[in-house]
Amino acid sequence: MRLSWRRAGDVHAESVEIANDAAGEIAPDSSDLQADAPPAPKAGRDLKAASVVGLSLLGLVLVAAWWHPLALAAMLYAFCIGALYEWRTVLRGTNRRIPIVPLVVATVGMGVATWFARGEGLVVALLVGCAGVVAWRIVDERVENTLADAFASMFSLMWIPFLGSFILLLELAYDGWQRVFVLIIAVVGNDTGALYIGKFFGRRKFAPRVSPNKTWEGAVGGVISGTVAAAVAAYGLFDGDWLTGLLVGFVVTIAAIIGDLAESAIKRDISVKDMSGIIPGHGGILDRLDSLLVAAPAAYVVFALLMGTT
Repeated sequence: MRLSWRRAGDVHAESVEIANDAAGEIAPDSSDLQADAPPAPKAGRDLKAASVVGLSLLGLVLVAAWWHPLALAAMLYAFCIGALYEWRTVLRGTNRRIPIVPLVVATVGMGVATWFARGEGLVVALLVGCAGVVAWRIVDERVENTLADAFASMFSLMWIPFLGSFILLLELAYDGWQRVFVLIIAVVGNDTGALYIGKFFGRRKFAPRVSPNKTWEGAVGGVISGTVAAAVAAYGLFDGDWLTGLLVGFVVTIAAIIGDLAESAIKRDISVKDMSGIIPGHGGILDRLDSLLVAAPAAYVVFALLMGTT
């Protein structure tokens, strides 16, 4: 029976080859077919839940920025501390330990220094914080991976509270809440445009080794939608100065893409999908802050060049 089946299969294969030769074609390889075909739809996050939660958080942050800088500062550093706890939990799976107590103290110190001494205070607080977490790690009883843990602790400070403090620097300007509005609208516009345009029109992969679901179509659509959204917001908030919003929006959307890809690369390196599941439809706090953390310094620089820092 096996012999008969194999012979029948051989006869069938030969007949297929003869038919292809007669048509002047070579049977395409299955991998070629997969490459040419449009990507199959994948089960993604719950867009309804993500939209509701995302809009709620957006509204909360915007109201805090409009109401008082202290309200935004309290919310901002609460998010930063929550993100540090997430990050510490994730790093434990890679046998890395970062000391949460000095990290939290340094984060609060950055907030206080930024509030009273602006950018100069923030830089000094970062340096003091880095020295503090290294000293704490050296006197810890755990000797293994001391160097790696110390560098991970310094990186944690630079990545989360230091970059996040630029949002507070924006808020402390005389038109601070308007600047924060433009920043957030640009980031949200970029994320929303990239999500929906990539979902319906995405074909060419943007960074397949880092984030396989991202496409060039989605990236370009996100930049356009975020830039236009920032220009419209600036037109209403800065007495018709849409050009400032356009420039800020363009730089911010590029920075947001870099921040998103950077976090995706980190998560791929440590083999995690989301930093946590604390935010329904979104993942963890860091999964929502990744774009904003890199976009905030970019927005601060462009606003400083065009409108000053105070």
